[in-house]
Amino acid sequence: MNKIQTVKTELTKSRKSKKGFTLVELVVVIAILAILAAIAIPIVSNTIDSSTKSAAATDAQTVELALKEAHAQIIAGDKSVYTAGTNTSVADVYTKKALKNIENTRTIGGTTYTLKWSKTDSQCKYVDTANNKDISGNTIVGSNFSTALTSSSTDKVTTLF
Repeated sequence: MNKIQTVKTELTKSRKSKKGFTLVELVVVIAILAILAAIAIPIVSNTIDSSTKSAAATDAQTVELALKEAHAQIIAGDKSVYTAGTNTSVADVYTKKALKNIENTRTIGGTTYTLKWSKTDSQCKYVDTANNKDISGNTIVGSNFSTALTSSSTDKVTTLF
């Protein structure tokens, strides 16, 4: 073999051995990705919890407004929607207003909240009955939110107010 071919062979061998990444380079990239994941996961988790709480609060407001509207129609004697009048139940309102998909309990961040009605305040909120807190973290005083609301509730709308 002549000298030129020997040099070409050595260059070819050295080029072939340089393909790919070293173990250290791979470990550094994995470490950087792990650090980024450790930063991103709690942020994403908090964002998901926050959006779930917002959706639950909106659902509670929807139920509250539907019940208030039904109550106003019943008190006014308007039987165009609620033909049962003063015998209209919460379940009737859920059916007429298509609220069946609103869950009566939600678990957010490991805490279970139940959809409840406060006769004192005429409000509907998701409440953590174990800790007496609403979904926003506000303390619930006394037993204001005592009536659980479900799509099958037989409670009369007029008794809620």
